[in-house]
Amino acid sequence: MYAVVTLLDSDEVMVAPSHWLSLDKKQCYWPPFKSAEKCMEAVQNRIKAETGGKPWDKLNISFHRELGTFDMAKEEQKNIEEQKERRYLLATGFSPILKRQRLESTQGMSKQKHQLAPASPSCTFRMSADDKDDLLQMLRDIKSTVQENSAMLNKLLKDNTVPEVPSSTCVPPKEVKTSLNLPLRSFDDMERTERELNTTKTRTKYVKYLSGLGGFGNRDVIKNIMQHVLTDDLAKEFNWQGRGGKKPFSQLILADVIREAAFKRHVIRVDCEAEIKKYLSYTADRLSRKRPREQEGPGHEIPNVIPIPLDNQPEMSWDFFDDI
Repeated sequence: MYAVVTLLDSDEVMVAPSHWLSLDKKQCYWPPFKSAEKCMEAVQNRIKAETGGKPWDKLNISFHRELGTFDMAKEEQKNIEEQKERRYLLATGFSPILKRQRLESTQGMSKQKHQLAPASPSCTFRMSADDKDDLLQMLRDIKSTVQENSAMLNKLLKDNTVPEVPSSTCVPPKEVKTSLNLPLRSFDDMERTERELNTTKTRTKYVKYLSGLGGFGNRDVIKNIMQHVLTDDLAKEFNWQGRGGKKPFSQLILADVIREAAFKRHVIRVDCEAEIKKYLSYTADRLSRKRPREQEGPGHEIPNVIPIPLDNQPEMSWDFFDDI
């Protein structure tokens, strides 16, 4: 038997052998192979969920359904992915495209009503299989374009943001900030804070402080909180689930405190966790951009580049293109 599941960390719809799933079907063993072909082979051959006698990590999943053969499961996987694409496009405001196409089809039928024989009352308009394929392909193209534009926008925003400086201008009272000894810089700091957060008084103080950092949108709110809570040197030791030899941030009391503080800024739990995962995954990138600046020192300046007016640019010969 094969199960069709969604991996909650990556939101990917996947096929897995049924015996990889936990009894409650909320977790699933997943192979640590980097090669997609090797993972597919492991799934298809229903191998034991271990390498060298060591069990694989379990991932949190959303279970869809179970089927008898691998081919049937792959077909169901495709159907679920297409449904997700439709929901995504409708949620991002592309539903008018579908409405317009339906309207155009209706108008086309109306124009031909005098040329066609009257249809029975039960006759309804249906799209052909080719039309459906064309529409789905168009939706995939739109989704791809949206994702590319989002990636470009995120890169531009990231390249023009100083990592260690909070983007919000909202600063909490100095006496509160000092008493909390933030940001945490070591595992000793983290252990001390975890012990302190076992008391209601300290937990309330942290929530009040972190929720007062402000921010504009989910990303900004969580970024402000995480920058004030952890240094990047400590953040790089964590990821959400604790895979790859890192510590699991999701199991900390501090993670619950951050979720509570974020909720006071109108960031719901699922969005809060998604932004924390992103923040932790980008730590290495922030450190790689911060270290060169620290080594260059404050006196380092980018040399001025004098632009050449377009009128003074040398004329390019068409022979240049012949040589390419």
